[in-house]
Amino acid sequence: MIRSKDDVAQELVRVHFSVEPALSRIYRIRSEREDEPGEPIKLLEVNANTVATGSIDTFTFAPTKEVPVPTVIAEVTPEEHKQLEEGKLRLPGGWSLQGAETFERPAA
Repeated sequence: MIRSKDDVAQELVRVHFSVEPALSRIYRIRSEREDEPGEPIKLLEVNANTVATGSIDTFTFAPTKEVPVPTVIAEVTPEEHKQLEEGKLRLPGGWSLQGAETFERPAA
């Protein structure tokens, strides 16, 4: 059975919360080309354990058997997230929080 891109993204979110204890929020960034097969799942993760860099760098992962679509992940600290909200930090080109799906850490 082929899983939908949405199902794969939700599973990635679930797994990332389960293995990253300092992860507080994940944004799934969607583009106008979201329905195209090669368009990656894009996740912006707010993680207190990541290293602040003053920029938002992305990491791209090729499709695998478990995650059959490309994936792009960026991590920011809570402080960098605040800077992003204040307009002091910019998202990667083509990324926007407008229309992003937001996932909060599930209660224990």
